[in-house]
Amino acid sequence: MSEETKKILLNRSDALGDNILTMPMLEAIKDHDPHAKIAVLISALSVDLYLHHPHVDKIFVYHRKANFFKRWLQLMRAFKEFSPTHYLYVGGDHLVSFVAFLKGVDFRGGLLSRWPSFLFLNEGVRQRRSVVAMHESEYNLELLRPMGIEYHYTQREKFRPQIRLEEKEKRNAYEDFLNELQKQGKKTDAELIFIHPGMSGHTLNWSSRNFGRLILRIERHFPERFLFVISYTPSDAPYLEGLKDHFSQMGPHVPHERVLFYNGASNGLRNYMCILSHAKLFIGSSTGTTHIANTLGVKTIALYSPIRVQSSLRWGPFDDAPSHLKVLVPDVVCGQTTTCAGPSCPYYECMAKIEVEDVLKTVQQLLE
Repeated sequence: MSEETKKILLNRSDALGDNILTMPMLEAIKDHDPHAKIAVLISALSVDLYLHHPHVDKIFVYHRKANFFKRWLQLMRAFKEFSPTHYLYVGGDHLVSFVAFLKGVDFRGGLLSRWPSFLFLNEGVRQRRSVVAMHESEYNLELLRPMGIEYHYTQREKFRPQIRLEEKEKRNAYEDFLNELQKQGKKTDAELIFIHPGMSGHTLNWSSRNFGRLILRIERHFPERFLFVISYTPSDAPYLEGLKDHFSQMGPHVPHERVLFYNGASNGLRNYMCILSHAKLFIGSSTGTTHIANTLGVKTIALYSPIRVQSSLRWGPFDDAPSHLKVLVPDVVCGQTTTCAGPSCPYYECMAKIEVEDVLKTVQQLLE
């Protein structure tokens, strides 16, 4: 390896969706400098997103919730092993930025926002993301400007996120999934519709009871065609209550053999993505799982908040082709920038303005 080879450490030690919308940076760096070496420092949850990624040379796992001593040791090992010439802060813990500063990394770039970034980054870019002038992936690409990488919106399709799943692992995961369906008495010959009612963060969400109503409406329109996979993680439990309650009240009208509550964390994210890749359709809110489905090429219906910084203009799934993605937003004039105004807003509980029938029509458009 020559001395001129750039070794870029990218800090993205936060959420799944954020990581996916950072992946275009990897494409842009390699397009600009094919010989550059790229390492990502990410949470344990995000590792499965980057396995087999063609532009990632090294993955470092960083446990943000560990005590200071453990985090410090993690970073010392990572910086010693990779010896970066460039450090990029895109999101996560600024202890990493501090270590990059102490280690004398010449180029320390990324997003200038919180006070540590102004102390520890010498090539940072200041952005007003709350203005929502572009997509989150484009904001991230603009952080590369001090490296001489100029992004233009016409390059959007060139720099795409990608998740690499091997055919063998997809096949094995799906066979195990079908065996489990058979044990539970579920239909094994039906097409899959994934519904993910849960979410992380503080964005507005659709009623979980409406997800239950939607399942019944789809079943009536497409009788005996689909298995509805309601995916969740243990932290999503509150988002399932209304849905389960609706099913219990509907009694025999609920197609029990066509509904599966599926804990996506049970066999790991990699396994979940392998099964999700077989789905005919995914329906969810503004959360990491929606971005995963979209990146895997699954047709997606996404339900988004009208609040400016939560909007689909900034946080929508990357692949916005009309044949692939439909985004539904309440038809209201929302004047809020960051958080919901609550009961004082004339459109309070605006997500309810997305009618079940509206979502059904969108399902029909994508499937028919």
